Amino acid sequence: MFRRHFLRGACGAAVGLPFLESLAPRSARAATPDPRRFIAFFECNGVNMDRFFPTSDFGALTAAGLAGTSLEPLSDYASRMLIPRGIHMVPRGFNRDPSAGDDHNKGMGCKLTAQPLLEGSVYAAGISADQFIAQALNAPGVPALSLRVGSGSQTVAGVCSYFGRDQPAVPENNPWLVYQDLVGATNLDDAARYRLTVRRESVLDLVDRDFSRLKKPALSQSDSEKLDMHLTALRQLEMAMGGAGLVPCVLASDRAAEIEAIDPNSIRDNAQYKTLGLMQMDLLALAIACGNTHAATLLWGSGAAGPIFQWDGMDHEYNHHKLSHGNTTDNCSGSAVDGYEQMLADIDTWYATQLKYLLDRLDAYTEGDGTVLDNCAVVWMNELSDGKEHNFMDLPYVLIGSCGGYFKMGQYLRLTAQERLKNDVDAPHNKLLTTIINAVGVTDEDGGPITDFGDPAFGEPGEFDELKA
Repeated sequence: MFRRHFLRGACGAAVGLPFLESLAPRSARAATPDPRRFIAFFECNGVNMDRFFPTSDFGALTAAGLAGTSLEPLSDYASRMLIPRGIHMVPRGFNRDPSAGDDHNKGMGCKLTAQPLLEGSVYAAGISADQFIAQALNAPGVPALSLRVGSGSQTVAGVCSYFGRDQPAVPENNPWLVYQDLVGATNLDDAARYRLTVRRESVLDLVDRDFSRLKKPALSQSDSEKLDMHLTALRQLEMAMGGAGLVPCVLASDRAAEIEAIDPNSIRDNAQYKTLGLMQMDLLALAIACGNTHAATLLWGSGAAGPIFQWDGMDHEYNHHKLSHGNTTDNCSGSAVDGYEQMLADIDTWYATQLKYLLDRLDAYTEGDGTVLDNCAVVWMNELSDGKEHNFMDLPYVLIGSCGGYFKMGQYLRLTAQERLKNDVDAPHNKLLTTIINAVGVTDEDGGPITDFGDPAFGEPGEFDELKA
């Protein structure tokens, strides 16, 4: 388990806390390395390839190279970012490798597994990288955190994480249920649940006695500030969920005003997409910072679908999947949508803005000589590259955080040796998964590095050494 502290109060309620140096044994400060984690930020339907990537040459990545692209909202993180090009998915799409399912199915089911899809269920034939990491590094029986924003398919198109062969880890899209699980509220007795739901007390009220004891020692100024920030974030999250009708807690928050008009029974509706996404990212950051898990996935919508974007300056008529094909129907039997390329670029830019929110949350937690983000590999990935083509080549990956110094930072790198970036000759994506798994510290039975992740019939063994510091 991570070097983390918990407030445990009434009837099993628990509030995870970030690591506080003031409360750690002196020997632990020097002897125990900071934990490393993996987070998949998963977008669907592909991107506008012409507007997504840096405009600069390969090499050093700067904010100037992101100006005018969909990645511009991430400019503040340019020096802590790694953008690889030329990676293709395995098993390959276009029926070039044997696998059940169409190219949308493969884009969802193969991306974190590097496994073919099974005939019949059309689910992946093996474990995903996030759950593989969780099985190796989490406390026994604690899976990777699997979250979704918005509605999702009940098929392979609505899942990116897998416990094993034909075992989808269906993501949770209700932040209140995620929150209950994180604080142990699902195990509360009737009295504690009454306090939390009827009297509308905060979970912090249930651990007030432990909290008072925690503050008695002389905490450093840094730890005091960290603790105040963490508990404030937790309380604001509770109030925001209360404002959305997801949990009956006190309704008073600047953030609650944004969501007070939302129908609490329409959690799958477009109108909640942005608000619930912010909540899910708050919960994800809390879970990572407090040591609940070494791996997490955040799936936005589902493959071959997506919301109709009608916020933050966008007023689209058609959902994300239709726009990815530039057509008014999902099967492309309709008419062309004028200006769809700009709409896709706007959607990608919006997702970049959401990713920055998550990065800011992770970066707000100090840890060792850096921040929680510095000990993470946060990877923005996608179901496809060019959605109109259903293409699986030159996939859009953006990696932020060095994962404890394992990855190079501030680089825009070409990984394929081929003339065309869009090819399926070399640079298979299973090597990226293998590199990530080793970055977070998973080892084989002999204590050595993992040499090959996914189905060995596809892809290549080894890591992308070009990405390593």
